[in-house]
Amino acid sequence: MRISFKSILDGFFLLRIPLLAPVWTILILGWITGNESASIGGGWLQGDTLKWHWLSLIGFSLIVASIYVVNQIVDIESDRINHKLFLLPHGFISVPAAWTLAVLCAVSGMVISFFYDPAVIVLFFAGLLIGVMYNLPPFTLKNRALGGVLANALGHGMLTFLLGWYIAKYGSPLSPADIRVGLISSISPALANGAVFLATTIPDASGDRLTGKQTFCVKYGEKVTAVSAAFLCFFAFFFSFFMENHFWVMALPASISLCFFLFFAISTRKEIAFRAFKWPVFLLSAAVALYVPEYGLLIILTFIGSRLYYKWRFGIDYPTFKSK
Repeated sequence: MRISFKSILDGFFLLRIPLLAPVWTILILGWITGNESASIGGGWLQGDTLKWHWLSLIGFSLIVASIYVVNQIVDIESDRINHKLFLLPHGFISVPAAWTLAVLCAVSGMVISFFYDPAVIVLFFAGLLIGVMYNLPPFTLKNRALGGVLANALGHGMLTFLLGWYIAKYGSPLSPADIRVGLISSISPALANGAVFLATTIPDASGDRLTGKQTFCVKYGEKVTAVSAAFLCFFAFFFSFFMENHFWVMALPASISLCFFLFFAISTRKEIAFRAFKWPVFLLSAAVALYVPEYGLLIILTFIGSRLYYKWRFGIDYPTFKSK
């Protein structure tokens, strides 16, 4: 069977490459705040850093990509109603092919984790397990009001951060006190991810309601969702001051993001919802890129490549900072 270049690109972007960027950002944030010697402009291109740091980023990205693919498989109908993620709803990629890709990514990611110690293997597996619980029965946390928020806060926030934090200290013995510091440092990104996730449930509420999902917004309404997101953002800002090192990398973007969330809570306008969940990610990514400039280049290339692909394939501008 002949596989075209177009099919390869479709499979690549089924991994939701633009949405891997926030995961990269949180992982590198963990490395920065777990590394006292991290410095602006220091980067990840020297010594063992190139091997261990980038390899962990690639491996965990494969785990998350597999979760994204499964999410699209189980959300085909709601994505069709919400006019988003066209590859599966419009048959550009078959469901069996998508399952195959998801399994390959998950297995490849776990294989990479075995280059590290048992702690990294556990973190990788925990991320994969949360993804399974998020998407599939009997848990299907994505369809539950609190389950979706909790899964995103723990998976995309706390666990991803802890992986980066642990990689910063890889090879050094950790005491219970060290682990406690890491857990406290992870509270801020966990809450921030919860806030961002809540904002994303508002634009999708109509399609989610039609397909029987009980997301936070569907169950509690736009106003409660907006106010709850603002509260989570505030506490993310508060707990950023308890991060182990370089707390400002989280505190400054969180303080600016809080303005968006407060405005969102007051107005509950959907176009503000888009700003509330897009600008915080951009601001934090920009702060992180100051410490790892090559990551900034990766973000730019990801943005440009994704824009070109989605414009060529579907005639749309994505990713974008504009509201739908």
